[in-house]
Amino acid sequence: MKWLLLTTLLILNIFTSGQQPWREGEMQVRVYASSRAELDFIRQSCLNLDFCDGFMRAYLTPEELGKLSTFGILTETEISNLNEWSASFGPARVPNGYYTVAQLDEIADSLAVNFPDICTLHTIGIGSGFNVLYALKISDNSAEDEDEPEILFDGGIHGDEVGGPENMIRFARDLCLQYNNDPYITDLVNNREIWIIYCLNPYGRNYMTRYNQAGIDINRDCGYMWNGEGNSPGPFSQPETKALRGILAGNQFVIHCSYHSGTEFISFPWSYREAPTPDHAQHNFLAGLYAGTSGYTNIPYGQGFSGMYAINGSTKDYGYGAAGAISWSVEISLSKQPPASQIVPFYMKNKPAMLAMTEYAGYGIRGTVTDAVSGQPVAATVFINNFFPVSNDPVIGDFHKFLIPGVYQVKIAANGYEPQLISGVVVNEREATEISIALQPLAKQFATRIISCQIPSNNPFDEGFTHAALGPPDSIQYSIGRFGWAVFDMGTPVVDGEGIDVIVHENDATPEGYQFYAGATMDGPWMPLGTGNGTTGFNLANASLSEARFFKITDDGDGQSQVNNAGFDLDAIEGIIRIPQPDSTGWISGIVFSPLDGEPLQEATVYTGSQSTLTGPEGRFTIIADTGQLVIVCAEYPAQFLFDCDTVIVKPGDTTFHDIYLRLIESTTSLKKEKFFRLSPNPARETTTISFGENLKSAEIIITDLSGRILRNITTGGVNSYNLSLNGIKSGLYNLSVCFPDGNRKNQKLLIL
Repeated sequence: MKWLLLTTLLILNIFTSGQQPWREGEMQVRVYASSRAELDFIRQSCLNLDFCDGFMRAYLTPEELGKLSTFGILTETEISNLNEWSASFGPARVPNGYYTVAQLDEIADSLAVNFPDICTLHTIGIGSGFNVLYALKISDNSAEDEDEPEILFDGGIHGDEVGGPENMIRFARDLCLQYNNDPYITDLVNNREIWIIYCLNPYGRNYMTRYNQAGIDINRDCGYMWNGEGNSPGPFSQPETKALRGILAGNQFVIHCSYHSGTEFISFPWSYREAPTPDHAQHNFLAGLYAGTSGYTNIPYGQGFSGMYAINGSTKDYGYGAAGAISWSVEISLSKQPPASQIVPFYMKNKPAMLAMTEYAGYGIRGTVTDAVSGQPVAATVFINNFFPVSNDPVIGDFHKFLIPGVYQVKIAANGYEPQLISGVVVNEREATEISIALQPLAKQFATRIISCQIPSNNPFDEGFTHAALGPPDSIQYSIGRFGWAVFDMGTPVVDGEGIDVIVHENDATPEGYQFYAGATMDGPWMPLGTGNGTTGFNLANASLSEARFFKITDDGDGQSQVNNAGFDLDAIEGIIRIPQPDSTGWISGIVFSPLDGEPLQEATVYTGSQSTLTGPEGRFTIIADTGQLVIVCAEYPAQFLFDCDTVIVKPGDTTFHDIYLRLIESTTSLKKEKFFRLSPNPARETTTISFGENLKSAEIIITDLSGRILRNITTGGVNSYNLSLNGIKSGLYNLSVCFPDGNRKNQKLLIL
């Protein structure tokens, strides 16, 4: 099978190898913007570009270059034909001295083979061009998921920026080789889970292009504040970004470092807006630590929007905005393809800073979230102050959040549980404050994380607090923007039931309109549930869905776009949890004994409620029954007319043991005597026949419930049997009395099914 897979991928690679890796006529151009108007025009044009020292390096088709020239923006062409430039690297498609993708894969595989205790190789997806995407996990007990802080390093998202993958594979190799030799590295490997995606865009590296095989800049394809840049047709449209999303969503990374080249800069969120993140202090501290521990003389750092250039759909904005990680990009060299002699020096500049990030991922607040009743881990969202939240590991229950020293407030929210608030949590420098949270059950369900979102053309006048829509309603909203949309994960599916299944909560007095959709996956397809105006409930049956975990909300476009609170003000999305009714059944088990010889009686019929069963060998029976106090009846006839009824108490889910001792109601010979009668059938449904020993001049038949209330009173005569209708009488046990002409009165129990 492995041979077949490799052969298939080889054929597909040959089939796609003729494709041009860059767009037709694409060139590399320096762009010099001299005013805010020119910067705004460049951004609105959604061009592919990088920030460099004093200029922007753009990747333009002749048509795009013409638009800049028409607007009066100064440009300078560096490479006039990028497809010819890419082909100039020959069959290896990378500069001399650099590893090819195949060589990177071979090194990664050898590390997993030679260091199996601390290194495992994971397939995280199939990229464009049918390239397998790999990640290395390095940790003691690497094959297991432990209560340890996690950190992610990735490189090569832009294939022509060749330094990142070199850094990644060398870092992985050093961690393995120096384990048990270097005490510092050994301690980090023992107490951290280190993930390394050494080449996120194999196609781009194979063909020396910025793009993937589809011609998409995958650092503009992520879903957090996606805006259609970099040729991206939709959020997470590419397999590479889906793979990155999967590993970020499937783990709980404290820090995420993505490596680029073309300048020297540490760029942290936001990239899509000018306002700082709520976690600005954490980002700024760690960026300063990276710069200070690296081998760079003076590498600058700052927010991407202002320190470099504004972009939407970046990996770092998604890593922070959706996953809560301290997420950034590190630009490691001024040249995208520095000489091979500089590969190791650039790696050595970054290695100490990468180790420092691995160490500091363990500082701040850590803890576990469990069920207070069972003690089992609970999937939860952790809110600390007004920072963007993090998730815990649903299997282990652990969470980790880097924080600078201070005093913090921690709120834990989990579906099916009462939220819990912990105040006064003290964090000291280079320490991890540990807290354990045991949650009490509560039948509530709310959105747990945001998957993707867009505010067309952005909206700097609104806070953009996407996490305000997570958890229970709290009068803090995320305004989704005019014509904006957002996709949310409920953590567990909302199940269709009777009536409303999900409620969209708005938190102000001015209802606004929107469309609401449900999907089984985070990418849809999106099934319309209807339109809402303000807080509105929706039924999954409207979309013929039995359940849905993901929901998309789209603003209807009313109002202005560039104002505070533009678009629908979303407070929370609530899933209706149907509380399972407590088990209302139990069992009765016992033995039926005959009154004739005191022996167990086989094939006697036992009734309770609407249930019936026959006794088996040795007279044993087990019958399901409603809970509470009820009547159990046993009858055996026609050979012998044996009957008995008893009152028993049944507890939910429990078995009540109760033996039945039948009594002889009447033999076949005694029916000739006037003072006796017989019921057949008993138990009965719609009718029962009363048989007398001889023709009676008259008889009064009375049916009463167990409280004595009369339900039937019938007088008959001149017959030796009477067919009694039971219509209108509910199922249950009743008394039936016959008053004979001589004044005698005889009673029997009648069970109506």
